[in-house]
Amino acid sequence: MQTDQILYDLAKPFVLSGLYKDEKVALTDIALNYVIRKIDEYNETMQSLTKKYGRNFDQFTKDIKNKASFEQEDDWMDWKSAIEMRQSWNNLYKMIMKNAGQS
Repeated sequence: MQTDQILYDLAKPFVLSGLYKDEKVALTDIALNYVIRKIDEYNETMQSLTKKYGRNFDQFTKDIKNKASFEQEDDWMDWKSAIEMRQSWNNLYKMIMKNAGQS
């Protein structure tokens, strides 16, 4: 089965139910909602670590350089990953908006 057909088949019930005017709008909305949830997850991780350490990532990085505990190293990796992944999801959000003609 072709990818286009699979996507059409997945989106069709949303259109038939009257929730969306067409498959493109349905898939765009579903994709954007998923992307926003992922961005929110990474924002929560970053906010939690900012609160835990009382500083932003750059300050935390400077403070623990060459003297980090194992917990701090783990948190640093989680924090750095959250920053990078949030940026990737933000970029994806922008691409979807551009492709949907909503930029």
